[in-house]
Amino acid sequence: MLHYYDSSPYVLKTQQRRLRPALSLSDANIRCLVWAEDALAYIHFVPTNLFSLQLIVADQDLEAASTAIMHSLPYKVSAGRDEHFVEAIILDPSQPSAFPHSVCLELTTPGSMDDPGSIDDPEKIFIHPMSQFCCDVHDNSRTLSLPPFSDNIRFPTRTAFLDSMIAMNMDPPSGRYHSKEVSMLRNWIAYLFTYTLRTWPAVLSNGDLEPERKEVLQSLREENRPYFNAYARKTFNWTEQVLGRKKVLEKLGRHEEARRPLPPPYPGNPALRAKAKANRLANQKRPYSLLASNGTRSVITNLSRFVR
Repeated sequence: MLHYYDSSPYVLKTQQRRLRPALSLSDANIRCLVWAEDALAYIHFVPTNLFSLQLIVADQDLEAASTAIMHSLPYKVSAGRDEHFVEAIILDPSQPSAFPHSVCLELTTPGSMDDPGSIDDPEKIFIHPMSQFCCDVHDNSRTLSLPPFSDNIRFPTRTAFLDSMIAMNMDPPSGRYHSKEVSMLRNWIAYLFTYTLRTWPAVLSNGDLEPERKEVLQSLREENRPYFNAYARKTFNWTEQVLGRKKVLEKLGRHEEARRPLPPPYPGNPALRAKAKANRLANQKRPYSLLASNGTRSVITNLSRFVR
């Protein structure tokens, strides 16, 4: 059952604990934009779980921002890759990160019973350069503050959030598509549609969008309006939207963006596919009784691990 919220589903104490890294940036006079689930939950009242804290800063502040957080809080630069944000091996054997230009910090001290609030400390923090997220942390007309937090800690308006995510979806600044990033952005777009646009039906009997959706549509950048319109009407076609967006950019005189080639498709993983195919063929040649016994053995093994 869908439940709407008229305030954040997270209490102030949780917000204050989660946003301590953002406060560190504010204390260092570094302006940041809170992104991802924290922005969805605190500003747009989406009842989502909270995962890694994601902060966007001006490109030139990227190193200073990570240093400021590490100096004031128990974080270090992550040595490994976050498995939630690496490409599926079946699509690309090199498994690149969804955020190749960002800094990832990880918590160095686990939660403690002596400090109950530590349960809300983000285990990882991603610090992103704003050029890779199609937004501007200095634009007050497209960002919001959240009292009682410092005015240097900003959150994207619904319009800015949608503009950024649509642009990243259609023409990623990194120059390539990443399945984890695309899936994440589409989920967040769906959240904003579901929890902030509550009037139904979305399309009126005369074919117009209902007033609130129409207002949001007009607030978006012109090149992103067709995406929103098609999404609201459930007539979305990926190829049509990508090509249509380029036509709008051409009309707006933004020729470099309009004529930029589409990112290459995923390279795939022929070796892994061949191995999987060989395994399937080998299994097809094995006697059914042997397959059944192996399947039973596998189930028993898994159950024994669970019991332990």
